[in-house]
Parts: sequence; C-alpha cells; structure tokens
Amino acid sequence: MDFEIRTFRSQDLNQVRAIEEASFPDPYSELIFRILKFRVGDLFIVAEKENVVGYAISEVRGRLGHVVSMAVSSEFRRSGVGHELLKETIRRLESRVGEIYLEVGLGNIAAIRLYEKFSFKKTGERRAHYYPGGEDAIIMARHSHLEAQ
Repeated sequence: MDFEIRTFRSQDLNQVRAIEEASFPDPYSELIFRILKFRVGDLFIVAEKENVVGYAISEVRGRLGHVVSMAVSSEFRRSGVGHELLKETIRRLESRVGEIYLEVGLGNIAAIRLYEKFSFKKTGERRAHYYPGGEDAIIMARHSHLEAQ
C-alpha cells in the first residue's frame, strides 16, 4: 500500500471537496463537511498519497453504523484505495455497532462489488429517485462481530 489512511484534518477540506465535486452530481458543501467532521470525529477518514486521493465518512446511530459517503479520485479508482478506506471504516465502526449499512446507486456496479467483498448484502431499496438525477439506491448491510455477542 503506497498511501496512508488517516483521520481527516481541516487542511484536507479543499482536496476532499474536489474529489466530492468530481464524483457526485449534487456534492456536499463545505458547511456539510464541517458539520460531519464535528459530528463523527475519527469516523471521517482520508487516503493520502502526497495529496488526498479518497475519503470515507461514517457515523454511529445507536447500534447501527452508517457509511454516509465514500469517494476516490478518478485516477486512483481500482487501485485499492476504496478497498482500504472501507476496511478502515469497518474496523473503526465494528467495536461500536452491531450492524453497518449504506446506500449505493443501483448503477454503481463497481461499488456494489466492493461492498459485497466485505460481506455487505442487499437488505432493501430506496426508490423515488434517492439520488439527484433520479437514480434509485439499494441498501446494503453487514453484521459486525458484536452482533454475535
């Protein structure tokens, strides 16, 4: 692995926003990122290789972990960055929750395959044009080791 996964720092904001804007048709604003950082603390992580090349944000909702957003810059997709971000997200959430869930666009086959590699299974759907641009989403979830305790 030739990049580092670490907790987001304020000076990462512009690079995270650039990745967000290149990845999503309705990107989060600077204010939303600042609010999320305040709310989730160490559950906002980045992948860095000289510059930030990806990020993941998750949160704890009672006994549930929610992967809020994850994106990798286009030149680093399929290079293991998303895999490592998700692996670290799960590691940080597992000691706190019994289940982790996320929403993903029906057409985002690469992301769905990545989530399946980490034992996420389809558990539901969000219709009515969940994403801007009209795409529906599926809900995927995985149980953590806490669920068995």
